[in-house]
Amino acid sequence: MASFPEFSFRRWSAWAAAMPDADAWRSWARGDAPLPDGEEAAAVKAMPPLLRRRARPAGRAALDALYAPALAYDGQPIIFCSRNGELDRSLALLQSLAAEGQVSPQEFSMSVHNAIPGLFQIAQKSRAPVSALASENQMAFSGITEALAQLADGVPSVILMFCDAPLPMLLRPFMDGEPPCFAYAVELVPGHDCRLVHNDSPSPAKSVRAPRAIAPSQHIPSTHAIEAAASQADPSPLALLRFALDETRRALPLTDAADWQLRRFAPETRHA
Repeated sequence: MASFPEFSFRRWSAWAAAMPDADAWRSWARGDAPLPDGEEAAAVKAMPPLLRRRARPAGRAALDALYAPALAYDGQPIIFCSRNGELDRSLALLQSLAAEGQVSPQEFSMSVHNAIPGLFQIAQKSRAPVSALASENQMAFSGITEALAQLADGVPSVILMFCDAPLPMLLRPFMDGEPPCFAYAVELVPGHDCRLVHNDSPSPAKSVRAPRAIAPSQHIPSTHAIEAAASQADPSPLALLRFALDETRRALPLTDAADWQLRRFAPETRHA
């Protein structure tokens, strides 16, 4: 098992159409039900209208999460993660190109994967760095590893955010199980609550070595608990949000094989 820096989740914010407040999100995190569906779009009232109008539903959700007072954004680097981005915009551009041989320059500028956090940085007059990531089915793993790499490089705090929306109707036959439109942002800081670990062979026979000199029974869930988590592996971004909000969750597989996992230390064993 490799050793990685310990970290803590500090602040967070989230938006989905049928989730009115933080209590609703915490209640959802304690269960296993999918996000409820809804039709409304994020209001993003804190953003200047001339910039806000350039965002589509997924982008508006992300912007609403970034502007949330609970997140208290203060110029940290942003890691923006989305499997599809605003794919409806890209599809419309391709259809326009096929039909008319040209595309709108403004629409094209907003179709790149980092356009939404870039729009936020323009509104904030911020020069903080932005990383934009996309991966097919390990988006949470990609985002966490990038965030921890930045913390290891000396950044005192980083905003890790995820957003996505259902695909345009033309593309929906090519993807199953899409969640409704959602976005969330979590602030990661150096700390002693969680650790990213790698099991070379996550099997019952594999013993788990604890970080530092702390006994495995103090720091790390039992082999049975890890096996149970692996059998229900869900490497989706929403599973990561559940893990961040529900402190009773002790392990989160970040890959289908559960070889990479987040582990949460028991409160009584966290150390300074």
